[in-house]
Amino acid sequence: MRALIFIFLFSIFGTDINVSAQVPTPVYESIQGAIIASNNGLSIERLDLTRQKLTTVPIEIRGFTDLRELNLNKNRLVELPDWMNELTDMEVFSAERNKLDTFPEFILSWNHLRLLYLGDNLIPAIPINIDRLENLEWLGLWSNLIRIFPASLSDMSNLQTLDLLYNDMTYLEQTWLRELLPSVLLEMSDPCNCKFDESGN
Repeated sequence: MRALIFIFLFSIFGTDINVSAQVPTPVYESIQGAIIASNNGLSIERLDLTRQKLTTVPIEIRGFTDLRELNLNKNRLVELPDWMNELTDMEVFSAERNKLDTFPEFILSWNHLRLLYLGDNLIPAIPINIDRLENLEWLGLWSNLIRIFPASLSDMSNLQTLDLLYNDMTYLEQTWLRELLPSVLLEMSDPCNCKFDESGN
């Protein structure tokens, strides 16, 4: 059937058909599968390692230099290795539902990053130089321990959504963020009556 459709389209549009555009980039769901594909000369652009019980990021990923999308959700990661800054084509990265207790600094070197999902971790702060992610459209930090919201967020001209649901925030903090980011969709829970000491705890 697919061949018949192609012949029909070819008869109408001739050589203007972009055959490669008809084939979606595959999503590899295991390191082993990605390695086999890479050894056969295929480019690894999308990798989903959700629920793999990972405690460290597989070093084999370092060789997938064309990687654009990486999903590490629902593992047991407490940190991410600095060599991941070598994955310079990254556009979509997700490491939700792990045990990360800091915002991975190397992420700020991913100039092509559009979507970043780090929800349900233990991250206490948004880095002050978050505006280095000039192309970021979505920043997901729901259910963390965020206590620092830098003014540099306002310098992110492409940011469309900031998800801060289930982070303890006061009414004043939420009001300040709304004034700081009037064109950004802010996802926030109801404000709390929290009192924080000077260390942010």
